[in-house]
Amino acid sequence: MLMVNIKRLAMESPFNHFRYFGFIIIISLGLAQDDSTAIVTPGILKSQEAETVTISASVKLIDVRPTAYRLSVYPRSHPTESFIQKLYFPGEPIQIILPANILNSDSLGNIAKLEPLGDAYDVQYRMFNADVGEIALSTFNILPPADILKLTVLNERTDEPIPNCDIVVSQGGLIFTNITADTSGYARVRIPINRNNEIPVLLTIDSRDLFPIWRAKINVPIGVSEKTVNISPIKLQRGETVYYVTDDLSPFRKSPENGADILFLLNKGDHVAISKTAGDRLFGRVRVFIDRQNKYQSVNGWILRQHIIIGK
Repeated sequence: MLMVNIKRLAMESPFNHFRYFGFIIIISLGLAQDDSTAIVTPGILKSQEAETVTISASVKLIDVRPTAYRLSVYPRSHPTESFIQKLYFPGEPIQIILPANILNSDSLGNIAKLEPLGDAYDVQYRMFNADVGEIALSTFNILPPADILKLTVLNERTDEPIPNCDIVVSQGGLIFTNITADTSGYARVRIPINRNNEIPVLLTIDSRDLFPIWRAKINVPIGVSEKTVNISPIKLQRGETVYYVTDDLSPFRKSPENGADILFLLNKGDHVAISKTAGDRLFGRVRVFIDRQNKYQSVNGWILRQHIIIGK
């Protein structure tokens, strides 16, 4: 009887049709309340937001003006499968937001690559761990385009590395690079490409009094090249003592007289093997590296006592 009445209501009008479905819903709810076997899901389902990580970076410009930067983030194990790549213009904050769970969980398993655009700038990389919240990468220093000399400094007698040497590259009195080698005697030396390529640069290596200062004029190839420099101490002869030069541009003369010809000027840190004294003047020899012959040569001369101290 109930079903017959319902059908009759549905046939009368569209409005009755709407009431028909409403009536069915009410009846269904009522029956569910009376049925002890009905399943009711307690509580309200809430949407869960995925955790994110913000990767930020800063750049320091050193005599350069790049037009833009391209930042890429990818897993270290799959360098061709980047998570994201984004372009930034100078002055824009460099920041990327990613779901935290996509990062590689290995130690230092993720890489951020920064490519400065507008010239032949070095591409730089930073490795980092997976995290949530914020990851601040260390500053990217953007330097002028340069040729790279991979330099290794060794003890000529033992073939062992000379650690922590101070390395200077200059040309015409202008210093291009001033860097310190690591404990393995290695340094990645940058020589700007805007130098005068028609003349060699002066390479100076100071081993901090362990050996005489090594100097030579070299031609640096375009791109990346390697060079090994072998340095050895002055081999003392009978009656000689090593002295260190204390002042730059100290005259090393052919004879002890004040007006004697200057053979060359010594710099602070040079070694002199002294064998004779005459008042405030000392006679000895210095060792000069002849680049064209790739060997050392000893030169005898005189120097004032005020320019040198005895070695340790």
